[in-house]
Amino acid sequence: MKRLITTIFLVIFSVTTAFAAAPLSPEQMQIILATPKGQRPAPETYLSASYIRHHLRKFRKGVSIVTSVNSFEKFMLHADKIGREDNTCFVMPKEFCDAIEREAGGDTAVWEKRLSFDEGYFKNQGGLVRIDIINFGDLHLRIPNGNEAGANDYWIPGGWTVGNTPEAVTDRIPKTRIIVRFL
Repeated sequence: MKRLITTIFLVIFSVTTAFAAAPLSPEQMQIILATPKGQRPAPETYLSASYIRHHLRKFRKGVSIVTSVNSFEKFMLHADKIGREDNTCFVMPKEFCDAIEREAGGDTAVWEKRLSFDEGYFKNQGGLVRIDIINFGDLHLRIPNGNEAGANDYWIPGGWTVGNTPEAVTDRIPKTRIIVRFL
């Protein structure tokens, strides 16, 4: 029931917001969101090559990750690479991360809203860790398809969070290419 309500909300939200997550009709959006995770179509089947190129250009000046302190310590601190077991890692453009950090001014609720996490998630998980990635060109930057292990119930097609932040995924990232900062 929660998934159905979330799906209905996301369809209405994505169709009525200024950013228009992707050039999809409400029917297309609903079909993709109703498809079970693990069976969702590749973005190339419903987004034009031009849209995908334009979206991924937003990331050319750098990529960043924001995660909870608990997740960082549990899954990343002692690993050789960061990312999920399915060889994916959600990222945002570094410029957007910089802007959200300024906007948030230390308020984790702003991050939660902009990155589509439940209210209180970062606060309850020990705070925030920002990771900037150096040299990501060979890490297969792409638009998420919603099948990724890290895709949550708020995922929407088109490479945007519900909070109006561009997102993409890369392959797992070697720790030799990261700069870590606790926020």
